[in-house]
Parts: sequence; C-alpha cells; structure tokens
Amino acid sequence: MKLDYNILSQDYDLTRYINIDTVKRLLSKLEITPETKILDFGCGTGNYACAIKKLTAADVRGVEPSDGMRQKAIEKNSGVTFMKGDHADIPAENGFFDLIYMTDVIHHVPDLRVMFREFGRILKPGGLICILTESHRQIESRYWSAYFPATVAVERARYPDIDAILEAAGECGLVCREIEVSDHPRRMQITPEFVRLVEAKGFSMFRLISDSEFELGLAALKSDFEKNKVIETDHGESFIRLAKPDI
Repeated sequence: MKLDYNILSQDYDLTRYINIDTVKRLLSKLEITPETKILDFGCGTGNYACAIKKLTAADVRGVEPSDGMRQKAIEKNSGVTFMKGDHADIPAENGFFDLIYMTDVIHHVPDLRVMFREFGRILKPGGLICILTESHRQIESRYWSAYFPATVAVERARYPDIDAILEAAGECGLVCREIEVSDHPRRMQITPEFVRLVEAKGFSMFRLISDSEFELGLAALKSDFEKNKVIETDHGESFIRLAKPDI
C-alpha cells in the first residue's frame, strides 16, 4: 500500500508533537548563532523547524516533497523558509548548511546513497548531520508492538538498520562521529494522547496492516488503558551524528 502524504497532512498536526529532549539532542553538538544555517530534511508540517527557529533565531529551512504537508508548514508563519524538494534534489547552493537533521524520516527515503551524496553537496566542510531513527531492535522493543505485532515486519522492511545507514553514508564520504541511544528501562502507563494518536492512525505503520489486525490491537490497547496497566519498557531511539570532513 502506498501512502498519500497529501491526504495525511490534513490531520497530521493533530497527532504529532515536538519532543523538547529531541530538540536539545539535535542541537547539542553545534554552537548556534543567528547566522547558523540549519536544514530540516523531510520537515512534514514543520513542527520541529518552527520550534528550533523560535528557540535559536538561526536561519532554519525545511524541505518537504509533499505539497499538503509543506503548505501546512508555510501557514504557520514562523520565519522558517519551507521549500519543495526530495532526497535527490534539495534547492540549496553547494556547502550552504551547517547542520542537516531529519527526525524519523529516513525510512521514507528510497535511496540512501543518493540522499547522502546530496547532503554532502549542500553541507559545509566540517558540517554536521543528525539522523533520528530506530534500530531494528528498537522497533521490536516498542511497547505497542505487543498490541500490533504485524507492524514489526512492516517497520523492519521500511527502516534501514544502523549498519546500513553508516555504510551508505561512508560510501558518500561522510564520517560517523557518534551514535547515541536513548534506551533505558522504565515503567509507564498508556496515555490518552497515545490512544488518540493510534485511533487516528497517526503513525503510518498503522495504515500498512490489515483493518482486522488494527482493530484487534486497538481494542486491547484501550482495554489496558482503561485498566491503568503499568508497562515495563526500555524502548528508545538512535541519534546518528555524521560529519563532512574539513577540506
């Protein structure tokens, strides 16, 4: 099933919120000034780009191929420049950006090497790339995978594992500086916000499993939510930091 992100854009903002810890991690390895040029690649409706612009006053730009998503971002009047582009064609001069980041986008990219070559073109020597993604093990450790087991195979097929990302980046002349993993054991309860997100199929994986599998999982999730069930999990994300070597 092919997802139409112009359709998804109509209620995307109702189910996606920024995580301030993620923002801090994205910016943690770079001194930000108003002259710093930052690209949010695959920016969607612009939530992270707008937040970073507000927090830093940097020159923040977003690239998004979906017209519907991009229009939603533009309507926020945030001072961010939102542009049409994709992994093979980013509208920017050679060596323009200090930082390129992407948050949970890499599984939508059809050719990593094409993307990394384009990143290398538009990134300044010494510039940084930060990729927020999940390893295959992290996909399996999502607590909601127990409710929707069919999503595991779907996501493993879509998400390149960490080694594949590093291999593609290395072939394009980029160097891995750090891999930060946010996994940690914790106890938690299902939130009403997460139930609403699932009901709206706010994660694209829910649109890639059968209706019967989805409804069965949703019923079990709601039941545990109503029981205030405590869940033990160590699920986290991976922050891959790459650099373009100085000439």
